Amino acid sequence: MILKIKILILLLTSSIAFGQEDAVKKVVNKFFEIGWKAGLNFDSSGEISNLANEFKSIDATKGLVNGFNAGLYTQINLLKLYVRPELHFSKFGTTFDNITVGQSRIEAPISLGLKLLPILSGFGGVSYRYNLGSSGDYSLESITSESTYGIHFGARIHLGKLGIDARIEKGISENEAKLLSSNNINIGTVDTRASQASLGISFSF
Repeated sequence: MILKIKILILLLTSSIAFGQEDAVKKVVNKFFEIGWKAGLNFDSSGEISNLANEFKSIDATKGLVNGFNAGLYTQINLLKLYVRPELHFSKFGTTFDNITVGQSRIEAPISLGLKLLPILSGFGGVSYRYNLGSSGDYSLESITSESTYGIHFGARIHLGKLGIDARIEKGISENEAKLLSSNNINIGTVDTRASQASLGISFSF
């Protein structure tokens, strides 16, 4: 009889413990989430000036950036508001007509979002970017600093653990780079504060 009572007490204690753990987990999941994100970078352009003679035929230089980004995010939910820091690696190739430059950088955007509907929110914030380097037929050599800052805004669709967002980012810190040919001849300068659009997907753990 005593053994049965002890077993019953143990079962009740375990149930209460698991119940409390479940409740704590639900509260944490409601206000805090962490997950991975990935996306595509596209439709970005820069301006090249002071081109050498062989490139004078480029009257209006426009570029298209195609690439990807991948990393992690955390999100703190506060009623209809949320704060979302991210950290990801971004790689893209910039093409200025017949000039191709590959670039990569670490990006750390922080967003403040507002849920307009249960499945839709708008957000905006600032971004820190650190340039890792360039590759391709031509290369970029930073004139001011490898670190730059930007602002971004966009919209996000929330589907449970899944999120889909579209954003536009614009560099705000002055940062020009020398455009160097394969034999390190300076053929012009590029304004690296170009606008960049991206389409991303995220999934919480």
